[in-house]
Amino acid sequence: MAASALLATVASSYIRRSSGVGTSLLGAFSNDHRPCGTAVYQHLRRLAAQAQASKKTASSDQLPLKTGRQRLVVLGSGWAAARLLHDIDPNLYDLTVISPRNHMVFTPLLASTTVGTLEPRSVAVHLHEIQPCLSRPSSSVFIADAHAVDAASRTVTCRSVDGLDFSVQYDKLAICTGSQGSTFGIPGVLENAHFLRDVKQADAIRQKLIENIALAGVPGRQQDEFSRLLHIVIVGGGPTGVEVAGELTDFISHELMRMYPERAKAMRVTLVEARELLGSFDASLREYAARKLIQGGVLLRKGIVHEVTPREVVLKDGTVLPYGLCIWSTGVGPTPFSLSLPFAKTAVGRIAVDKYMRVLAPPSPTATSTSAANPAPATSQPQQSEPTSQTPAGSTGKVPGLLADESDTPSTAGLAPVPHVYALGDVCANPDKPLPALAQVAEQQGRYLARVLNELARGPPHGVPQHTEFVYRQLGAMATVGGHSAVLELGDAGRRHLSLAGFLSWVAWRSAYLTRLGSIPKRLAVAFDWSITMIFGRDLSRW
Repeated sequence: MAASALLATVASSYIRRSSGVGTSLLGAFSNDHRPCGTAVYQHLRRLAAQAQASKKTASSDQLPLKTGRQRLVVLGSGWAAARLLHDIDPNLYDLTVISPRNHMVFTPLLASTTVGTLEPRSVAVHLHEIQPCLSRPSSSVFIADAHAVDAASRTVTCRSVDGLDFSVQYDKLAICTGSQGSTFGIPGVLENAHFLRDVKQADAIRQKLIENIALAGVPGRQQDEFSRLLHIVIVGGGPTGVEVAGELTDFISHELMRMYPERAKAMRVTLVEARELLGSFDASLREYAARKLIQGGVLLRKGIVHEVTPREVVLKDGTVLPYGLCIWSTGVGPTPFSLSLPFAKTAVGRIAVDKYMRVLAPPSPTATSTSAANPAPATSQPQQSEPTSQTPAGSTGKVPGLLADESDTPSTAGLAPVPHVYALGDVCANPDKPLPALAQVAEQQGRYLARVLNELARGPPHGVPQHTEFVYRQLGAMATVGGHSAVLELGDAGRRHLSLAGFLSWVAWRSAYLTRLGSIPKRLAVAFDWSITMIFGRDLSRW
């Protein structure tokens, strides 16, 4: 029995340190020594069960390391999160990123990946390239989805891509989970249309396009089926839809015409828009874009989609458009995660924030002043509170409809900032001054919050907070329209400083985005892809 007790002690130690080694030792003990110590055997079984249970409920803090720095948890890996991570001082904060992907997608170049002008990996920038200090033992990137935020305990509940639940503690939280493609409740969109929001979706469009071209050449194909397979319908006439249409016209007139002339002549591209083509651009630029697309063979059609079936797009006026590939780019809407959060929402479902990017919620009855929790000028620091468990005003949990308008959001006068919680990018809006869901808005907000948090950690000069409110500067807008042509305008809607169309705009478009890529290797990769496409053409391989 003394030997059994000694073996139990050793096995217990191994179980606590390493569940795999301890369990193996338990197996050996149960096979060779079970008759001499049933009680010891049962004790070891309980310890092994506890070790296995601890493996299933993983902790987000695997290292017993406390640096004394506050922990900044960033939800998402889009434009706002990338800029925040790039500009934050890692000597002031330990960083944790929670996102289903470990990279940031350079969305302005996604349209070029749908036809092979660029390779998908060229437009995806790994988070460690954006912030190298994420490789520190005290920082981490978790490939997971955030499911809930508890502001009272400063905890984010998450689930990994393989279904493992865990939680993460934060000192500061930045919600940058972005948006999703909006279907406006139209039947069949989710099931049958292709969105263009990330690299996987762009690659799926490319593979479907190449597959349809190959299927159209199968002997015995009926003419109507042949025409359907070679018809591409793009829903949405914003910059994304226009750029995809322009890339498709280049692909059809060059690579497809060289390889399959008959199929290239039969290829059709229809762009459906309910309002105005490139509605945010100047009228002369919209006219130029429409003219270039029509010259490239794109059919522009005004209409509202009623339904999308596996083979047809049905408009509200009864028009039926048979298609082989449908690309949906009508705009964005809130995600189920952002709608589920217990914070105030705007009329279109975005998280309500104040002018300092702090998340708003109805004040609790026991609200107290916590001016150190979130930065604001001392002269205008509103009272802060924990969010209540009740559903806040404007937070219905339902996806807003097509006619929802952010300006219809009720007054935020009765709301208070949630301590230590911020929101950036598409996921949020200031109801008093809502901004469009654009990459440049998200990037500027990320830069602003990084500066505020850095100053907050260092301590304000003279002991008085100096943080100013976020101010958005609209830099302009650009879009390619096929060939070596683009439209460009600089300045805001009220005062245009410059409007260009044609070859110079195309050069400016490529130059601007090439210099904006997150790292030198990615800039070289994009420049190399452009050169290869120009010299040798696009690749039509399917895998």
